[in-house]
Amino acid sequence: MLLKVDPVDSFSGTFRVPSSKPETQRAILVGTLADGTSRVYNDLRCDETETMKNACRAMGAKISEHDGFLEIQGIGQSSPRVQRVIQSRGSGLVFRVMTALASVQPSPVVITGDATLRRRVMEPLLQALRELGADIESIADKDQAPVVNWGHTLKGGTCRLPGDISSQFITAILFAAPLADEPVEIEVTGEVFSQSYIRQTLASLTDAGIKVSASEDMRHFQVEPSPYQPQDVTVREDYTSASYLLAAAALFPGRTVLTNVYGDSLQGEFAIVPILEQLGVKVTFDRSTSSLTVDNPPGSMSGDFEVDARDCPNIVPTLAALGAYVQGSLRVTGGRLTRFHKASRIEAMAAELTRAGVDIEVLYEDGVCDGFLVRGARTYPGGVTLSSWGDHRIFMSLFVAGLRMQSANRFSGFEDVRLSFPTFLEEFAQAGVRTASVEEEKAPAGVVA
Repeated sequence: MLLKVDPVDSFSGTFRVPSSKPETQRAILVGTLADGTSRVYNDLRCDETETMKNACRAMGAKISEHDGFLEIQGIGQSSPRVQRVIQSRGSGLVFRVMTALASVQPSPVVITGDATLRRRVMEPLLQALRELGADIESIADKDQAPVVNWGHTLKGGTCRLPGDISSQFITAILFAAPLADEPVEIEVTGEVFSQSYIRQTLASLTDAGIKVSASEDMRHFQVEPSPYQPQDVTVREDYTSASYLLAAAALFPGRTVLTNVYGDSLQGEFAIVPILEQLGVKVTFDRSTSSLTVDNPPGSMSGDFEVDARDCPNIVPTLAALGAYVQGSLRVTGGRLTRFHKASRIEAMAAELTRAGVDIEVLYEDGVCDGFLVRGARTYPGGVTLSSWGDHRIFMSLFVAGLRMQSANRFSGFEDVRLSFPTFLEEFAQAGVRTASVEEEKAPAGVVA
């Protein structure tokens, strides 16, 4: 099935931003590893947080859902009877953290996932865990999911990880390191991308009483064996999800209000706010009402702009959608990590926007896809079918880009919003965006599509 989306003449109203997916996932992990009861308030309930909950239940945690919060009875330092298979589905964070935590389980654990996960890079994490004493084997392709971790112990010591593939490698070992027999040191080589996600992990560990230190450049970490302490956590807004609503507001003159927004965040994707301000859009926080107001005057988004996305990779597709309407140019660099996500996000956005008539060029650095240059226009004909490339963030970004085109587009992958923003279509419907499911056209017999 495809989703037919009609363009709109304006975008305004009041919309609720989902709670943070990474903050919810980290809070669930901390609650699972603590000895006692933790509560996670204002948690995000979507497919990927459900995958994390189920993985933590497989480790022995008891997690119950209530109106507005989760209650977690953690496993502490005990050795519960862990299920033999932990299903990560398409979540790289779940697979990577569970692979690390399985090192200290009393019996072998298989950690697996779907087809998209099995294509993702895992070798640096597996090698680093082996340096710390873990016994891990790949079941199918070498150094990729699925794996079996034979468990029993994580000795400790020093491991090395690259900083330019995924911050989740560092997060995974940081979560497992307090359970090792001896202190763990992590040395990161090369430039460290997505530092904000590492800082979120460090904040979660510190709040849980873990003895962890990090160098200012995020290239050296030390963790002492220490128990996780239970805690109550309130999850804040998710700025990646907010970016789609903010981008839509920036495409049309007028006023838009977002709720469930507090304004204080460690998320790198908070960068969408100063980026919009750079484009001439006024953004105002009201902490007394937990809201954000966007005032977009006529004539905004005009000029030549540059953005470094090395610490906010998840909004790179959103920026491509915005750039399609900049009267001038938008140059985005530092997005090389996005090639390791569910799809190669820069190349995916460039290919699909080009199909819609957008002047966008992929930028390479040392042969690596690192960003894009887009020269925008006021509108485009529309009437095309655009692929999500199996990536929910590609779909949501293309959806936003289509709102200002002249005729309806069709999109694949709309069901995947359940992974991180399950109310996506409902929120946009409040602004008058009309959608309808349509059958995908089949090529006639004998014709190659």
